Amino acid sequence: MKAIHETNDQLREVAWMHYVEGLTQAEIAARRGLSKMKVHRIVQAAHDAGIVKIFVDGVPSDCIGLETRMIAEFGLSSCTVVPDPDAPHTMDGTMRAVASAGARFLHGRLENTEPMVVGIGSGRTISEVVKALPRIKRRKVEFISATGEFAALSAANPFEVIHSLIDKTEGKGFAFTAPLVVDQAEDRALFLRQKSVRRSVEHLRNAAFIVVGVGHIGPGSFFQEFDLLDDAEQAELGRTGVVADLAGNLVNSDGGFVDSGIALRMLGMERDLLRSREVIAICAGLEKVRAARAALRTGCLDGFITTRSVARRILDTA
Repeated sequence: MKAIHETNDQLREVAWMHYVEGLTQAEIAARRGLSKMKVHRIVQAAHDAGIVKIFVDGVPSDCIGLETRMIAEFGLSSCTVVPDPDAPHTMDGTMRAVASAGARFLHGRLENTEPMVVGIGSGRTISEVVKALPRIKRRKVEFISATGEFAALSAANPFEVIHSLIDKTEGKGFAFTAPLVVDQAEDRALFLRQKSVRRSVEHLRNAAFIVVGVGHIGPGSFFQEFDLLDDAEQAELGRTGVVADLAGNLVNSDGGFVDSGIALRMLGMERDLLRSREVIAICAGLEKVRAARAALRTGCLDGFITTRSVARRILDTA
């Protein structure tokens, strides 16, 4: 079985970006999270496979164009837009395609054999990305949770996400030993004083990059699925204008962070880290368009991975 970075799809994709879009190999490396040497080898492999002719066969050129528009619109350093599968353009229908792209990005970054700290979010999307990641032995890599944990046992729980990464890479991992949502604002301060939590926060400050999902508010959200908030609390989110969760930080439709109500009870990633680290968000499903647009408007994202339908809808309403 071929590794995820050796597929014909990636040969065609990189060939299109280089020969049709006119991107340099260094620009492709930055956009896709690969080393420049890897991009060079992929370009050569595309030649050897006969993919590079007068034009590149089978590449969705509109996806590359959408990436370029997203980068320009939201000041991103990288963007990956994948075609929607023949399924409903919902989170469930497009998850596999987006998770594969996210796994390819993460695998490319993990090709670096130097010691590295990687921040990891939680939720269903990140869980599926980790499932799609092939095994790669990286004992010098440390994975750090970006948020507190869910109460419910699930593969999407931050603890399970970190555990799966350790299993696939033989690296090390640290999870927040605290819930994502606490009962009172005073409880949040208490947890943040715990040595284990402080250690995780300090490790996260050394992250080379951080990969997160985009949480939406409303039906099908992780707040609802994992019973993190009751009906009254979820209604409160709507009244205060919250449309998205970004690594445990609540965001309104204008891209502003909310600092009242339930936001004061969440153990998420510190704002200064969101702004100072390289943050890549992965998003699947049209139900997340409003949340994704808000997350992009924060100005905290450096990279974004999504589907054609989501990218189009975001740009149409930007």
